[in-house]
Amino acid sequence: GSWDSCTSTTSHNCAHSEDVHLNCVPEADMFTIVNENGNDGHGRGLLLYRGQTVCDDGFSDNSAIAICGLMGYDGFDSWSNGQLFDLQTSLEIGLDNVECSSGSWDSCSYLTTHNCGHHEDVH
Repeated sequence: GSWDSCTSTTSHNCAHSEDVHLNCVPEADMFTIVNENGNDGHGRGLLLYRGQTVCDDGFSDNSAIAICGLMGYDGFDSWSNGQLFDLQTSLEIGLDNVECSSGSWDSCSYLTTHNCGHHEDVH
């Protein structure tokens, strides 16, 4: 959704007992980074999307900035491919062609199908 689809009014007939209390779940949980043992990589290691690997096709610095931002990081210092952790062979490849025109996830397009091997997984 977007704010464009919403209506509101600045006048009201409400009491504070009708105030909305909201608990949001961050989207950052869709991406995680794990070390070679599958544990939290603390920002360094294998990039996972909902527990599946991310292929490097189309991946760029903008992709890295956007994903790191979703995870609460200010940026990134490098990304690579070609590394192979033993755990990768037991994982599916979940994203391909992650192409971002800026450092915002809203600018990204991607596929949930792939034509990749694990040697193309983003680290």
